[in-house]
Amino acid sequence: MDEQYTPIGCSYYDQLELLAMHKSPTVLKYRDDQQAEQELHAVIVDVYSQDKQEFIKLDDGQTIRLDRLISVDRKPFPAPTKRAGE
Repeated sequence: MDEQYTPIGCSYYDQLELLAMHKSPTVLKYRDDQQAEQELHAVIVDVYSQDKQEFIKLDDGQTIRLDRLISVDRKPFPAPTKRAGE
């Protein structure tokens, strides 16, 4: 994936960390590498940074880049916005 990463807001990052800590089953909607919307039911096991990008890791081993999230538990996840000068 060579698309530039756009960070998400801290409060949303915190929500994801709470879900990972509680190991709660979660409904995630996200855009895949081809920009198609996908929905899955999974447990978030980790929220981490790698190469200046942020990801969630799911209980099945799949990873999703945070700026690809559309909704978490059917609550809209705001689209990341580019900062001035980017």
